[in-house]
Amino acid sequence: MALIGTIRKNGWILIVLMVLALGGFILMDIITNAQRYGSADINTIGEVRGEEIKRSEFDTYEKLIYSNPQPGTAYQIRQQVWDYFVERTLLEKEAEAIGTGISKEELLDLQFGQNLSPVIFQRFAGPDGQPNREQLNNIKNAIESGNFTDPLNRAYWATQEKEIITERLQEKISALLTKAVYAPSWQAEMAYRESNQRANFLYARIPYDRVPDADATPTDDDFKAYLKENPRLYYQFEETRTVEYVELNVYPTAADSAAAYEAAWKLWEGLRAAENDSLYAVTNRGTVDSRYRKKDDLPAAAADSLTTAPVGTIVGPFQDQGAWVVAKILGRKVVPDSVQARHILIRNATPENEKKIDSLMQLLTSKAASFDSLARANSEDPGSASKGGDLGWFAEGVMVPEFNAACFYDSEIGKYYKVSTQFGWHLIEVTSKKFLNNQAGVRLATLRQLIEPSRETQQRVKDKALEILQRAKTREDLAELAKKEGYVLMVSQPLKAADYTLSSFGAQGEEAREIVRWAFEAKNKVGNVAQEVFSFRDPGGGYFDSKYVLVALKSILPKGPATVATLKENPRAELEVRNRKKAEIIKGKLGNKTDLNAIVVEWNAFIDTAQNVTMIQAFIPTAGAEPRVVGEVFHLAKKDATTRPIAGSNGVYIARLTESIPQLEPPADLAMFRRQVTSSASTGIRMSWLNIWRKYSEIDDYRSRFF
Repeated sequence: MALIGTIRKNGWILIVLMVLALGGFILMDIITNAQRYGSADINTIGEVRGEEIKRSEFDTYEKLIYSNPQPGTAYQIRQQVWDYFVERTLLEKEAEAIGTGISKEELLDLQFGQNLSPVIFQRFAGPDGQPNREQLNNIKNAIESGNFTDPLNRAYWATQEKEIITERLQEKISALLTKAVYAPSWQAEMAYRESNQRANFLYARIPYDRVPDADATPTDDDFKAYLKENPRLYYQFEETRTVEYVELNVYPTAADSAAAYEAAWKLWEGLRAAENDSLYAVTNRGTVDSRYRKKDDLPAAAADSLTTAPVGTIVGPFQDQGAWVVAKILGRKVVPDSVQARHILIRNATPENEKKIDSLMQLLTSKAASFDSLARANSEDPGSASKGGDLGWFAEGVMVPEFNAACFYDSEIGKYYKVSTQFGWHLIEVTSKKFLNNQAGVRLATLRQLIEPSRETQQRVKDKALEILQRAKTREDLAELAKKEGYVLMVSQPLKAADYTLSSFGAQGEEAREIVRWAFEAKNKVGNVAQEVFSFRDPGGGYFDSKYVLVALKSILPKGPATVATLKENPRAELEVRNRKKAEIIKGKLGNKTDLNAIVVEWNAFIDTAQNVTMIQAFIPTAGAEPRVVGEVFHLAKKDATTRPIAGSNGVYIARLTESIPQLEPPADLAMFRRQVTSSASTGIRMSWLNIWRKYSEIDDYRSRFF
């Protein structure tokens, strides 16, 4: 009571303390955000050549253009949105610099005219794949009359206009670049020789693994020499980090399987008692076949029973693909292996179109018109209408379910059937059937009880992960413990700050993103172990954890020129430097030897033959792409001439020509080869110029601070 009285008398002290505490929290948040966002403000998601990409515009675009995303695609969509904003900014800046752009008249033509943008083609395509002109004209009229007033539609159309402009600018700049390509005569002559001169030779290949790794450990001087020869090969355009990780997979135990088996028996009993077996199956997350399945299309564990037991029999439980399965035989029928049919399609399955089909069927049944004439005049399937509706021969299961059932299960040759599908109303005639082995198919109602790890099973594995984590203070500790416990220590691909996939074990989305976020924490250092166990849900959609992952930071490769230190952390670069060292060891031991037979005996290698090798391909059968080797071979020219030892991609080679290489004189008319050179160069430019441009532009990506 005395304490409470004191507080009441000095309440101002309590208020001051509360204000100070609240101020501390606010200050902490300010400092945290300042550290997190650095030089960029909290609404800047990136910068492209000095121009900011605002988070608000980024989010608005995502919501407008990707308004109905598929589950699990959020990061993929954001990557596409980022790519769009980067490319749009680059193209706008370049267009301004060179004085090109899109006029108002051109934009209207791209939206509503005869030269529609690919953006419009994609978004306003009708069922026939052609642009829906009626819909486009309605939008155009609404805009011109001032009736296009819905805020969401206006925002969408304004955003789409920017997309159309971006796509058109890319097309224009690409055309400018490709039109500048020119092939001089000497290059056309070279293209002729590279395509037509052919070399036949024997070669001995000494694989690099003939030298133990321990005998070819690269030194700093080796890396320096390699870096001097290849100063830009491993330039880091963006910081990357790699992590090492240990997976502890969660597998169902025998007890989990037994529990699933008991649950499957309950499904069996429910299916037996159900008045409507199909409804029971669907209600309990099962399936009801729309087609008759033959023996080779049935689960192997129960195929014999399903093909021989009487209709109405419930087979199971049996195991199939990680589940206990119960299946009821609903029907059995001998189904043709293929049929020949023709149809008339009226698009859109409306009552009015059904009446059109009925009137066409009346004409056919009364023999007032032929099927092919009605198909040519009325069918809206352009692929078959010109052929009198003929679809040719097709196998069971190729067509959509309703069409498939009408042709294979319910039809008699020469009779007419109408059926509605996602494409519209069809009038069908089956003209012929093929039965190869008269094998019966079955239609099933199937229920599956997945064999999943229980919570207890998951917890046991997680407890093991936590036990290892408590003992693993460093990356080296994690590696040692993983080996001791029988787990494999794996390495991720080089990760970028905004990555959302770990391709080494097929993970993507938020779970993988959590690991990437941890790897790029500013305070993180090489050798650190994440002080949490990362959980990954079942990729098949099950409601359980399928694995637990422990992670350590293996390397940090900063943005900028490669160094000896960064090359050592790059597996590909390290392998190339090691192979260079192995090549020098092999070449030193070979000396001036040219006897291929003696060389392969000494090195336990082999001799092979290469026929009709050209410079343009630089490919050796059984050896792969070896441009250095092929270049040396063509330098020989004369029969029986032998190369010096050549350090190739897959080993050290010595080659000997079996025939002289013919010296070809180029034809007088080099037009074809000139076109070949320009076409190849133009194709390469069209496919890669924008990506190359992006690579060498100043782009700051801040997405990792937001997502």
